[in-house]
Amino acid sequence: MHAPQPDLSHYYKLYEREFARDLPEYFIPDGGLWEMPLWVAHLTALLDELSAESYFSDLGRMPGAQDCLDALLEVSVAGDTVLMSPLAQNFDLAIEVSRGLKEAGRRTVLGGNMAPLAGPTDATRIFAGQLGIAQLRELLRPSSGGNLLIRPSVPGINPERIDWAPEYRHLSGYSGQVPLLRLNASHGCLYKCGFCGDAWSKQLTLVENDAIAREVDQLVERFPDTKLIYIGDKTFGQSREAVANLLAVFAERPGFRFIVQTHVLALNPWVLDAMSELGVAVVEMGFESADTELLRAGGKLSRGLDDYRAKLEKIDARGMRVVLNVMGGLAAETEDSHAQTTRWLRECADVVWLANLYNFVPYPLIPDFEALKPRIHDWDFSHWREDAPVVFTPHHLTPERSWELFIEKVGAMTEILSGRTAGAVRG
Repeated sequence: MHAPQPDLSHYYKLYEREFARDLPEYFIPDGGLWEMPLWVAHLTALLDELSAESYFSDLGRMPGAQDCLDALLEVSVAGDTVLMSPLAQNFDLAIEVSRGLKEAGRRTVLGGNMAPLAGPTDATRIFAGQLGIAQLRELLRPSSGGNLLIRPSVPGINPERIDWAPEYRHLSGYSGQVPLLRLNASHGCLYKCGFCGDAWSKQLTLVENDAIAREVDQLVERFPDTKLIYIGDKTFGQSREAVANLLAVFAERPGFRFIVQTHVLALNPWVLDAMSELGVAVVEMGFESADTELLRAGGKLSRGLDDYRAKLEKIDARGMRVVLNVMGGLAAETEDSHAQTTRWLRECADVVWLANLYNFVPYPLIPDFEALKPRIHDWDFSHWREDAPVVFTPHHLTPERSWELFIEKVGAMTEILSGRTAGAVRG
């Protein structure tokens, strides 16, 4: 188990309190997930398309690999296929369970952003890429060839559309247990940020209007009390069609509030108008660092800090809150780029509501992975966490100093929130 970092834990308590001022329905679950494992609903729908019977086993509270293995053996028989999508932190555990399942005559399919690091004997099949019906059919079919299946992406807008809706019957138990629902009108991203776990797609795949409507109807039926929806599109506004589909679906289904995420370069007048029309309450913006040259070298383009500030002011003027995604542990970070970031956060506290604070993890699907791989010194995947020190050696800092700077970012945001709360009390 990984104990919460005290400074970060304190910050997120302030974060939760501040968030709930504007969105009282929001809460951080105690000891549970803050959102459902949406991949389960996606896989269930694809399996239904293949007329395959499916069962969901929630192993989140199991104390160890043997307990997980015993639970899965109890609900499966020889010949069954077990699908896994582990995070970095439970990747080794998933591999151990997969090997045990294979020994007991089960087939295992391993996917997710860590799957490329699995060895040839770790799972029956290993998948990397965006999963569709054809790929799942192939994964479930016995194969005498290699166990790695890669679906390469063709850059640009995918001419194919997703016409099926996720199926939530296995996730009904999450009703009332999570503060928000996640909905996608598109999958993938066209931007090429080298540190981003979604940049591997190089492609945007849109969801058809009717499929979105069917998914929302399911959400209304199964989670009637949850009215906060997180739009999972990596960049709201990359596609006019995706935005138009959302507006059309929710024009007939009022009563929801939304959180969206976007890129500073995607923020133009029609996107702001669409956010207002949809009922967006919070806009998350990738910020990462105030050192625009550092970001530009990593593929993240912008028009500079003045333009960024102007965009934040436009969001704020429409009554929407801004949450920045701030990242520590970037491979090219320097003392100066860190100082720029903390200074800018303080200067823009009037238009920056909150910040999501992450420490960089070199996931294998990020564009920068191959360049960083020789610099990785810690291959214990339980340490690959966004709230823990980096597992590689940065270019200009020691890992220890990089972590100290991340904690200083946490401290800067904590001071901003603490000062805001004190001012509100005095007022």
